[in-house]
Amino acid sequence: MTIGGQVKVGSLLAGYRVVGLAGSGGTGEVYRAHDERLNRDVALKVLSATYAVDASFRDRLVRESQLAASLDHPNVVPVYDAGEADGHVFIAMRFVDGTDLGAELRKGPLIVERAVDVVAQIAAALDAAHEQGLVHRDVKPSNVLVDHRGHCYLTDFGLSRSATEPDRVDGSLAGTVDYVSPEQVRGDALDGRADLYSLACMTFEMLTGDVPFRRGTEVATLFAHLEEGPPAAQPLRPELPAAIDKVLGQGLAKDPEDRQASCGQLVDELRDALGLAAPAVTRRWRMGLGLLVAALLVVAVVLFLVRPWRVDSTAASGSLVLIDPGTGTVAARESVPGYPSSVTSAPGGVWMGDFRAGVLWRYEPETGALQRISSPGEPRDLAVAGDDVYVASDGPEAFSGNVSRHDSRTGMREEALTLLACAVGSGDGVVWVAGCPSVQRLNTDSGPLHLVAGAPVPFASPLKDSNYRIQIRELAVGRGSVWVLGDAADRRLWRLDELTGETQATIDLPFPPRSVVVGDGVVWITDSLNDAVVPVDPVDNQLLAPVPVGRGAAGVAVGAGAVWVANAIDGTVSRIDPDTRQVVSTIDVGGIPHELAVDQRGVWVTTHAR
Repeated sequence: MTIGGQVKVGSLLAGYRVVGLAGSGGTGEVYRAHDERLNRDVALKVLSATYAVDASFRDRLVRESQLAASLDHPNVVPVYDAGEADGHVFIAMRFVDGTDLGAELRKGPLIVERAVDVVAQIAAALDAAHEQGLVHRDVKPSNVLVDHRGHCYLTDFGLSRSATEPDRVDGSLAGTVDYVSPEQVRGDALDGRADLYSLACMTFEMLTGDVPFRRGTEVATLFAHLEEGPPAAQPLRPELPAAIDKVLGQGLAKDPEDRQASCGQLVDELRDALGLAAPAVTRRWRMGLGLLVAALLVVAVVLFLVRPWRVDSTAASGSLVLIDPGTGTVAARESVPGYPSSVTSAPGGVWMGDFRAGVLWRYEPETGALQRISSPGEPRDLAVAGDDVYVASDGPEAFSGNVSRHDSRTGMREEALTLLACAVGSGDGVVWVAGCPSVQRLNTDSGPLHLVAGAPVPFASPLKDSNYRIQIRELAVGRGSVWVLGDAADRRLWRLDELTGETQATIDLPFPPRSVVVGDGVVWITDSLNDAVVPVDPVDNQLLAPVPVGRGAAGVAVGAGAVWVANAIDGTVSRIDPDTRQVVSTIDVGGIPHELAVDQRGVWVTTHAR
C-alpha cells in the first residue's frame, strides 16, 4: 500500500519502519514509524518532491534540524535524526500521541485559563529558540502538538532558520498567511519578534475563535497584515476585559520595535490583563497534613537530600563523562538522572545543575557516590570560590531568580538571596552574578549572602539602546576583567574592570554567542551556528580568526594545556592547541554534550542521551 504517493506501509527508511500516515502539510507528509534500532515509535516527516529536489533547501533542513535537536526544551518536540535515504529527505521526531492545537480550535475558542496556559508553553519554547539564534517562522496551531495531559510541544523547528539568514531564498514566503508577520511579507530580515507576532495572532484566535486578519483571499489577508490595524478581541467575546485589546494590539504591532520584548512578556501582560495569577511553584506536600505526618515527611526529605546514593543506570538519561587529557579518550562515565547541563569542579567533588528537574547533583570521584541536592530554582550556572559553590537559578516567574551558596563537601545550602540571576562567575576569590541586565558582586565571607558594598556596579544597561530582550548568557573572569556575554538577541561581549566594575569595552559579535571562557591569554567564545570557537584578543579587544570545531559548538573550557569545546550536534568534544589554534583531536563522548569543567583529574563533560 502506498501512502501519500511517497512511502509504503511496512517499508524501511533509514532504519525506520513506516506504520501509517499521521498527517500532511505543505512541505510533506508525516508518518508514524517505528525506530528499529531503539525500539520506539517516532514521527517521520518526509519532504514532498517539490522541496526535496532543492539541494539548498535539503542542506538547510538537515542543518537546522540538527540545531533544533540541541534546544533541549520540554515544550519543543525533540528531533532525533535528519538526513536523506532512498531518495527521501526526512526528519525523525518524538511521536506525540494526541492532537494538535488546530484541531482543538476548530471546536471553538478555549476557556481563558487554558488559552493562557497554552500560550505560556509555546512562549517558553520560542524564547528558548530565540536565545539560540533560531527563528521558527511558521508558528501556527497545527505546529503545536497537544498530548493527553494537555502538555504542548512546538514542532517543525526543522524548517526554521537562524536569525542571520534571509527569509526568502527562492522568492517564496516562509510562513502561513493567517499568522505571518508584516516583516515576513515584506521579505525583511527577521528576529524573534516575527514569531511573537504569530503567537499574538494565535492568542487572538484561542481567545475569540477567529484569526485577527483573515480576509476573502490570501492577497487580501497579506495586505491586512501589512496595512490594517489590529481588531478588538473584546467585542467578539464580551466577557474578556477591555485591557486584553491593548496587550494583543501591541503584540500585533506592524513595527517589530513596538511589540513586547519577548514572548514571555506577552504572557505576563496577558495574565495581568485577565486578572490571572502566575502559576505557583508546585508543592510536594499538601498543607492540610497533620503535624506528625508533616514532621515525618520533613525528616525523610532531609535524609533523602543529604545522603550519598548510587544511581540505577537504567533510569538515567544523562551522564557525567571524564576525558583523560593524556590519552584523549573517555576514561570514565557516571550515569546521572535527568538532563545535567552546567558543571563545575569544587573541593567537594564535581557539581552539576539540571534546570529541567530543578535540582543539583554532586559527584564524588573517589567513592563514586552521587548526591541529589535541592535547588531554590532552576539552576542555570555554577561557580566556585574557596570551599563553596555558587548557583544562579531561575525563579518560578518570568525575570525572577536567585543565587545560592552551598558547602561543596556536604551540599548544605545557605539561604538563597533573591536576585535576578542567570549567570555566575568567580575569580581571585570574588564572585560576580549577572541578571538582566545588571552585573553585581557577592560577598565570599562566612556571613549571610549579600551584595558587596557599591553593587550593583556601574554597568551600562544594554536595554538603553536595544528594544529587544537581553538574557545574559554567561560570565567569565580573567585578565583583570569580567567578561559578560550577551545572547542571540543582543550579540555583544562587555568587558568590565574586575575592581571597579566600570565598562572597559563593548565588543559587537557577528554571531549568536553560546559560551565564554578566559584562558591561555585569550577570551574564547563558542559560535554554535557556524560551528566555531572565536578568540578575542584581550589586548585590543579585537575578534581573531574563528577556529572551526565540530557541529553545534556549545560549552567551552580551558585547562590541561588545551581549549575544550563541546559539540552538541556531533556528540563530540574538540581539543584545541591554544598556541596554533587548531583542533588536534576529537573525542566521541557517546551522547549530546553540554558544558565542561577541567581539574587535575581531567575534563568533565555533562551529556544526555541522543
